[in-house]
Amino acid sequence: MEIRSKRLWIVTLANIAVTSLLFFIIYSMTLALAALAPVISGWPLFILLPIGFVLSIAGLKFTKGVASRVARHAASIVNGCALALDLLIIFGLAAIFFGSTTERFLIPDGYKGDVFVVYSAQDGEPLNKSRGSVAFRIPDDGILRIRDSMIRGGTRPEYYYVRQDGSLESIRDFWPTTIHPTPENLGDDRNIGVYFPRTGTFTNFKGCSVQYEQFYVGTKAHLLTKYKQKNLDSYVLDHPGACSK
Repeated sequence: MEIRSKRLWIVTLANIAVTSLLFFIIYSMTLALAALAPVISGWPLFILLPIGFVLSIAGLKFTKGVASRVARHAASIVNGCALALDLLIIFGLAAIFFGSTTERFLIPDGYKGDVFVVYSAQDGEPLNKSRGSVAFRIPDDGILRIRDSMIRGGTRPEYYYVRQDGSLESIRDFWPTTIHPTPENLGDDRNIGVYFPRTGTFTNFKGCSVQYEQFYVGTKAHLLTKYKQKNLDSYVLDHPGACSK
């Protein structure tokens, strides 16, 4: 087999593997969102996507000059379809990024624990909206009641501690997956992060329906050793105004 043909099939097979992984990641993220489960980490997508794009271009380029007509057509179809998928994902991500709403969660400085945003609450405050963004100013108890319904469509969350002087400290660490009680995690009481963001609904025995967004903010050490789950059901019994309108 000529050298150019070998290169073509190496690139094509590698492209098939990368495209399969991309499809699996997109499918898994779609299922997680549909089930209102913790969002699966998307960082592999941003690594595999440029690799797949380069492989697709290289595969199409290597088809030129290959003697076998069957090989040329087969490789062109495979790499062309992979390139189309890459471009579809790129344009989709661009549309989500530029067309999504920025959610800014403003959390009291030093707060550690569960944070809830309760939507469509009867006594909730109006949503603080501006062009392309909304702000959620979390109270000291960690539970914010909002009069408006949950935002639909793409969103980009940002998390901040609000210092005493009013300045903001960005919280950049983000952990959607399980935190294991390793010695390293048990000793990490300095790095603040956001953990396990999710949405949910429930209706209590009084017929009160609640729709909420939840996440934990704090350190790994606090989460593993001092964390006490906030009971939203009990909170709603004490605050019936949190029920949906």
